[in-house]
Amino acid sequence: MPANEIRTDVLLTAITHLESGAFRAGQVARHLLEQHPDLTVRRATCSTYSYADIWDAQPSVPRLDLRVVGLDDARAWAAALDTALTVDVRDDSGSAYEHGECTATVDGVTVRVTGSRTLPDDEATAWRAQQTATPDGGDA
Repeated sequence: MPANEIRTDVLLTAITHLESGAFRAGQVARHLLEQHPDLTVRRATCSTYSYADIWDAQPSVPRLDLRVVGLDDARAWAAALDTALTVDVRDDSGSAYEHGECTATVDGVTVRVTGSRTLPDDEATAWRAQQTATPDGGDA
């Protein structure tokens, strides 16, 4: 096969996979909205990555990243996606907050949901004190 045909086939394969992934992500987003009209989304990012070369034509990797208003909404999405929400506390420039995240694969599309809750001052202070405490109960 001539080199220009190989390049054309590789490029067309990558484009076909990219278009297919974007279409699948859109279909999953529409399905989720239809099945769960009560769930909120503050920000949505839809993306797909496509890779093809002369040895292997990988399918695209479509992804939906959904940012919701708070942890309660993140928990509701986790339940709808039948997955667990992982919650941890983070401290970013003096603002402590709980960050929740879950990921599920729906019809070949990775759906990632994140939400957060700013800790009130008393909870943030208690959490920071816990982070500096040593195992014997004293301060580090």
